[in-house]
Amino acid sequence: MRETDVTCGNEDRGAGQGAPSERPPRVPGAASGGAAWLLRPEGGLDRPDHPVFMGARQVGRERPGAAVIVDLSRVREITAEGVRGLLRCARTLSEAGAPLLLAGAADDVARLLRTVLVDGTIRMYATVEAAVAACGGTAAGADASARDTSARDTSARDTSALDTSARDTSARDTSALDTCTAGGDRTAVPEVIRLRRETVDLRAKLRSHPLIAQAQGVLRERYRLPAGQTAFTLLKRSSQTHNVKLRTLAAALLRVERPAPGSRLWFPERIRGEAPALPFLPDVRPGEVHRSTVVKRVLDRAMEVVGSDMGDLQLADPAGLRMARHHGFSSEFIDFFSHVGEGETACAMAAARARPVVSDIATDRVFSDTAREVILATGSRTAHSIPMTGASREVVGVFSVHVPKVRHSPTDAETAILLDLATRAGLWLEWHERTVVLDALEDLHQRALAAARGAAPRRPSLGSPPGGYPSES
Repeated sequence: MRETDVTCGNEDRGAGQGAPSERPPRVPGAASGGAAWLLRPEGGLDRPDHPVFMGARQVGRERPGAAVIVDLSRVREITAEGVRGLLRCARTLSEAGAPLLLAGAADDVARLLRTVLVDGTIRMYATVEAAVAACGGTAAGADASARDTSARDTSARDTSALDTSARDTSARDTSALDTCTAGGDRTAVPEVIRLRRETVDLRAKLRSHPLIAQAQGVLRERYRLPAGQTAFTLLKRSSQTHNVKLRTLAAALLRVERPAPGSRLWFPERIRGEAPALPFLPDVRPGEVHRSTVVKRVLDRAMEVVGSDMGDLQLADPAGLRMARHHGFSSEFIDFFSHVGEGETACAMAAARARPVVSDIATDRVFSDTAREVILATGSRTAHSIPMTGASREVVGVFSVHVPKVRHSPTDAETAILLDLATRAGLWLEWHERTVVLDALEDLHQRALAAARGAAPRRPSLGSPPGGYPSES
């Protein structure tokens, strides 16, 4: 296995010194950034402790932030254990702030990886040059042996990133679903599914871990807290006190403008608005109900109206849509669509357009091949995705109802009920984000101030908080 340091950074920074092999030529005009390390395994990737993974982890330890490119052009076999090694390696590198990129895979290896890695959790490129360019450098940054990969016939493969959503279904040989070994022993379909789930689990961890870690860092810096564990404890306590998910609170901390220096209150002039009515929850007080209760009832009501037992509700997230509620779907569906970015699905399209979208699952081009396969496996043939919009006209979420009938259309009366439901839910969800979540931020501010001065936390006078909050002992 050869290791090459491919500079992708500013020349003045000296990126790439101290590489495992000789120092490569610098990349003229590369964008600012770190270095990219190129690893070239040969033969087969058949175990999680393969030397290439050990080398990649070493780069993560010694060169935090440096991208790792694995050139697979000389790999003829990859097994399920090899894929697991890739997933674990990607997780280790992500914790060091380093991306893992794969390049130059032979067709059968690439086909297997696209099947298992589902949606680009680990980025794949047709050539090493394309991977280097994605790091901010150019193909000239690789050594001569790296450039040899450009001689490969790329007529059937795009030289840019291999976008699984853009490839024709015919290119996805169904034999990839019957095996979990490219060029080697065959493994059953459940093994592919398990590996897909591991990939999705990795994707979830890669999303949540940096967000919460970044929020802890902000708290430590802003309030000069003694340790990272203190910051996490404060986040957790405020989250539990106000029944706001930890990830939601962390995202709000990073998004909302910081308190004025020396201010005891984060939002001193804020007036808590009255909660919008919830006619679909007649037995509760809108200002005292928890968000999970509202989300559950919205989805249940939407499925009742359409007459379906399959549906999901996703809430707006800084990076797209995040699954908040679901019913009637397999664990693979839930894992795969736990988070949706722009342009991946009908619900993402509904959010982007701020209007309902009806999709024929089998033919609608908005779905990637793998996404289509996962949805069709549930029995769904038509999806009705309806955005929920707040008073600000911003989309706060989308609920989707799936039906087994092709080209299913709701009646005018059903459509009117669904649109009213979306409007009512959107108003309340936006109120919750701008009221209850800000209450939690205010509470966090007080706890952090108290922790910084070593005193017991004192709650500010906020008026009457929602009655559903647990009392603080």
